[in-house]
Amino acid sequence: MINTRNYIPKVFLTCVIASFLLWIVYRLLRHLALGSPAECYFMAQVCVVLLAATYLGAYVVHTGFFRARFNLSVASSTAHLLALSPISTGRGLLRQLALSQIPVLCWIFLSTGVALFITDSEFTAALEIFAILTVYSVAAGAVGMLCGQVFRDTLFGTECATLLWCVLMGGALLLNPLQRYVDDPQPFIPLVLHLNPLIVVNGIFEGLDIFRNPVLYELTPVTSYNYQYPNPWHLVGLWYLMIGGCCFLGAWWTCRHRSSNA
Repeated sequence: MINTRNYIPKVFLTCVIASFLLWIVYRLLRHLALGSPAECYFMAQVCVVLLAATYLGAYVVHTGFFRARFNLSVASSTAHLLALSPISTGRGLLRQLALSQIPVLCWIFLSTGVALFITDSEFTAALEIFAILTVYSVAAGAVGMLCGQVFRDTLFGTECATLLWCVLMGGALLLNPLQRYVDDPQPFIPLVLHLNPLIVVNGIFEGLDIFRNPVLYELTPVTSYNYQYPNPWHLVGLWYLMIGGCCFLGAWWTCRHRSSNA
């Protein structure tokens, strides 16, 4: 059972910080004119979820936070998990991942509900956004767990994972210097689009084309080529589930590897 008396303040703090970050990213996207208010709002949600979920995933493997606040039969710190069997270790890590993302999922629910009142988005679009953000939360949490395990530090692990998100979201911009070394960057465009977490917003709001705006015309060669967004857009969520699954297995293997060397 969850000790709600101790846990609710943590959820509240996460929601406050995430909302502040949402406002900052939203204002930046609106300044760049990357879409309508609703589209920029949901793209800002994606950025905040990836950052917050990654940090919580990296944080939980280095502390006894959940053991102190949940009545669990499985120890929550990685040090205790190393002494368990492979199956028990996997179950413990999976439980850590699920529990670490509760504050993010609460914020996703609240912020998406608010979007229905402050934007002109439809309920179906908000529901689809909620589903894909849930996928991103789990995947980012798994990436954070792996980076936290590999680098043995919460902040450094979060920074490395955040760098990964920046590369995936800014892949279209990285194609510009790539043109110096390849004759035709067009074969790389589908990969860039399928791995960009912001592209799902383009799929949900079918009239949106992120790259067709004056700012990105000068920063990326994507607009100079024929390209097609992932169809259906759910493919992006599938790729992130695969990324999250691979990272979770990597975190599990790291635990077992350290256990065998202990």
